[in-house]
Amino acid sequence: MWDNIAGQLDVKEKLKAVLNSGKISHAYLFHGPEGTGKDAAAVEFAKALNCPHYGEKGACDNCTNCRKAASLRTELLYFVCALPAAGTSDDTKSDPLDKLSSSDFNSYLEELDKKSENPYHKISLEGANFIRINSIRNLIDKIYLSASPEVYKVFLISEADKMRAEAANSLLKILEEPPRKSVLILTTSKPNSVAPTITGRCQKIYFDRLTDNDIKQKLIKSTNYNENEITIASRISLGSYTRAERILNEGINDSRETVINFLIACLRDDYTGLSSICKVIAGKNNREKAKQFLYLMNIWFRDLLHLKSGNNYAVINHDLIARLEKLNQNYPAADVFKIIIELEETEKLISGNVQLNLILLNLGLKIKKYITP
Repeated sequence: MWDNIAGQLDVKEKLKAVLNSGKISHAYLFHGPEGTGKDAAAVEFAKALNCPHYGEKGACDNCTNCRKAASLRTELLYFVCALPAAGTSDDTKSDPLDKLSSSDFNSYLEELDKKSENPYHKISLEGANFIRINSIRNLIDKIYLSASPEVYKVFLISEADKMRAEAANSLLKILEEPPRKSVLILTTSKPNSVAPTITGRCQKIYFDRLTDNDIKQKLIKSTNYNENEITIASRISLGSYTRAERILNEGINDSRETVINFLIACLRDDYTGLSSICKVIAGKNNREKAKQFLYLMNIWFRDLLHLKSGNNYAVINHDLIARLEKLNQNYPAADVFKIIIELEETEKLISGNVQLNLILLNLGLKIKKYITP
């Protein structure tokens, strides 16, 4: 049902118009900021295309076709994403999943189950940096398999910007001569990283950032967190439902307290405490957790900038404004702009093959220097 998608009223109206007109394009590009419902909308669109009970509220969610599409692993909706490099072989047309190690395959199935239950879930697999050509070759094999002429076959390529050049070129052949009643949906938060030859052959639908209320209402409906935590997460997420949900799952108050404790350790030259905090943040080289920590710290220092400029209404961590005011009072000469730049540079480093502990420790030393110049 369309209610499964948070906000995005314009997107829903466009998809309804497409369905009502019967003029289904062979390819769509759903693009916009991360966590705004692109994959979720793709799933709902796939359901609606084949649901015998489709109506104004969308697909029924209960029929066999809806359940098949929601599973992300049938002929009615085939899901493609980046896979671990060790589990792929670009010189074969075989299913890339067959090449995965046992542990990687189990991790993939676990992530796919989470995605099936919650289309807003971002699949995270260690070493899965690219969508390679054999994943697209396998898609091409499946798109040409015979199916009932009464159904649409939908292929969802999530984070399409991760396609390598050879994979994009292989996909281009399908976009130029698409089989009848097949629909490709590419989703991305980085449309400029998708080849123009690909995007030029797709109908583009833009997903805007969600409002705090859009996120809050869906979280209230879909989770069991208390309203205060949900309100804070909705503000901190800056328009991304996926981010809000992830922050809640990590423990929003504990995560923000970690940011504050990290700064306290820096300012007190407590290198033992700082090292301990860094180990907790990094975990087992958990890059996503480290990026979330940097994101929350970035929000903290942007709040400090708002406070310095007198824009208290713009402070995101409004429930912690007293602690921000104390930091501003104690360190009025802090170079907040340089700290924010350093945080952004650190996030770039984390995406590479580097030791998270060392990166975070080095960040702490730099923050201390910029807070107490």
